[in-house]
Amino acid sequence: MKIIRIITAVLISVSVAFTAFYGRYKIAESTIDKSPAQYKGVITVWQIDGFEGGTGSRKQFLLKAARSFERKHDGVLVMVINQTVDGAQDAINLGNIPDLISFGCGGEISGFGEISPTRQSKGGLVGDKCFATAWCRGGYVLIVNPALVSEAEKISEIDELLVSQGEFTQPLAALALEGIIAKNIEVKAPMDAYVKFTAGKTPYFLATQRDLVRLKNRGFEHNAYPLTAYNDLYQYISVTSTDQIKRFYAQEFIEHLLSDKIQNTLSEIGMYSDFFSVEYDDEKFTAMQSVKDFQTVSAFTPAAKLKEMQEFSIAAAKGDNDALNKIKNMLV
Repeated sequence: MKIIRIITAVLISVSVAFTAFYGRYKIAESTIDKSPAQYKGVITVWQIDGFEGGTGSRKQFLLKAARSFERKHDGVLVMVINQTVDGAQDAINLGNIPDLISFGCGGEISGFGEISPTRQSKGGLVGDKCFATAWCRGGYVLIVNPALVSEAEKISEIDELLVSQGEFTQPLAALALEGIIAKNIEVKAPMDAYVKFTAGKTPYFLATQRDLVRLKNRGFEHNAYPLTAYNDLYQYISVTSTDQIKRFYAQEFIEHLLSDKIQNTLSEIGMYSDFFSVEYDDEKFTAMQSVKDFQTVSAFTPAAKLKEMQEFSIAAAKGDNDALNKIKNMLV
């Protein structure tokens, strides 16, 4: 009965959040003209960094993609603006709404309309309708200090674990769903965790693609094992414009962003594709890209539920099966 109540509560929370934030903006299916009048104007994109990237700027990557898009669509300009979660919410409340929003889990950004990209991510689906898709992703990785640990590639139990965790990220859920148990866990903010690991006294470090970049740049020797069961480090993109013609070009920009040509350049910012095998020279980055078909949470999961999931994850990572089942019931 407890599991049924948990499942019901999660479904109700996501449904209520989706109705409040997205449903009232739903556009009728027939509103997108496939051959709109020639448009001369600006498509605005908000970039919200909800988790650490790889290297460089996701805003700059979007700007570079925008320049090549503009060359294909005479008269259409794409402007990319950095926003915080709070700043975006405040702006929307004041009626300042962009045409596209690039965001991560926990953003609780409102105003998304249904889209129909050729490449769809499961976290952006509500039922069989798509409201967001991931234009890039990161990943969780278990990093081992070889000076302290001599172990086989298969790790099932860890005595001491250092964890890099962002405001809404779920590294311990990824560990628990991988079937790895950690007896003693220390959770730190990403940079604090990285600094402690590079002091050289920590054997196991649950980290992300950002830490692989940092360690490579530092020349710090390490082994890395990508986690394969779960991932929530997705950068989604959604259309928020209610103007018929601007919606058309906003969706065209999403298609451009998801094209093989653009996806293959994600290596420039140390990120991976949900749909395409990005080429890397470094075997650790290639291993991270090669993992596919993660379990995840909905892109529209309320922030409070993500915080609750982090609490479940600590117990689950220590071997609590009830906590692990609660996490499983939150997945899509």
